[in-house]
Amino acid sequence: MKSLSHRTAMAFVAIVLPAALLAGCSNSGDDASTLPSGNVAAGDPTAQAAAAYEGLVGQPPTDAVKPSADGLAWVVSCGQTVPTCSTPANAAVTAAQALGWEGKLCDGKLNPQGWSACIRQGISAKASGIVFIGQDCGAVQAALTEAAQAKIPVIGAGGNDCDVTGGTKQFASTVQNLPDLTSQQWWEKIGALQADWIIGATGGKAQVLSLQFTDSLWGSWIQDGFAAELATCPGCEVLDVLEVGNADVAAGELTQKFSTALLKQPTANAVNVPIDGWFLAGLGQAVQSSGRSEDLSVIGAIGDVGNFDLIGKGGGEDASVAFNSSWTGWAGIDTLLRVQAGQDVLPAGIGLQVVDADHNLPAAGQPFVYTPAIDFTAAYKKAWGLA
Repeated sequence: MKSLSHRTAMAFVAIVLPAALLAGCSNSGDDASTLPSGNVAAGDPTAQAAAAYEGLVGQPPTDAVKPSADGLAWVVSCGQTVPTCSTPANAAVTAAQALGWEGKLCDGKLNPQGWSACIRQGISAKASGIVFIGQDCGAVQAALTEAAQAKIPVIGAGGNDCDVTGGTKQFASTVQNLPDLTSQQWWEKIGALQADWIIGATGGKAQVLSLQFTDSLWGSWIQDGFAAELATCPGCEVLDVLEVGNADVAAGELTQKFSTALLKQPTANAVNVPIDGWFLAGLGQAVQSSGRSEDLSVIGAIGDVGNFDLIGKGGGEDASVAFNSSWTGWAGIDTLLRVQAGQDVLPAGIGLQVVDADHNLPAAGQPFVYTPAIDFTAAYKKAWGLA
């Protein structure tokens, strides 16, 4: 039973965690992540899980930027039905309103046509800037060209610019999460931390069904990081990779695809999922309905508030590589302000830590705040001259 093996493994982690935290601390005093880029605990399941709980911790920028007295921030959500999109999008609107600006949200409804339509609506509204949440530039290049021609900056918050795949930059700028990691490395670290937790939860005997998001570059990066880290565990294996896109979620086909894939892997004892919102879209219930919930160690990523409830109550998700996705929305507005002011865009400081029922879990109904807690909204308000 998972409940016995998982608790046993995590009890060992609780013993070694304080030492691991001390070993991972930096003396530099800067904003660099606290976990070195290598596999710091490869080959030791309990130490790898401890490193996952410690994770990567950053700080928001402190350099001042003076916002204009008024403006219109047009926020394009990748899809309001998924908390992974709606949480940062709503936060960006809140951040704009904190400036005294008007903040408008447009729901892209999980498809490229919707995203492009939202960008064009922002152009028609003569927005001061557009913050595009959660998707890469490739699917909306024509709309981005139109925004550039209208001299409206578009900020990519949670997505990649087209130069990453050899094309031309289309965004005015993108949010950089941590100073020492490229976008690709940051998303790969999510996968690596998922693997570290699974290795610990299974005692180094993971047989994994992986789910991979296909609609953004970062989906493959998460899976690449996961596979590379899991390969450090001699007794672990990825049995199959199930590809999932926004269309599967929008059409309600996610749960059936997952259930079918799980049936084909009777020896699977672990599942890694790239987007926590999928659990709330039926995946959590599918895990429970499989009859194998107690035998599966299941980890997601991003850390939405509703997922913490599932983790705490055993609702089909056992852990998440969490970051505060509202921070992404505030960082999108900060990036827009710095572009408008002609200043260098500064790393947002958005770190990563694994949450499970026994580690880093926020209070009921509360967002992820990191251990130790970070008040990023207060930091942004101070940098914007609002404190």
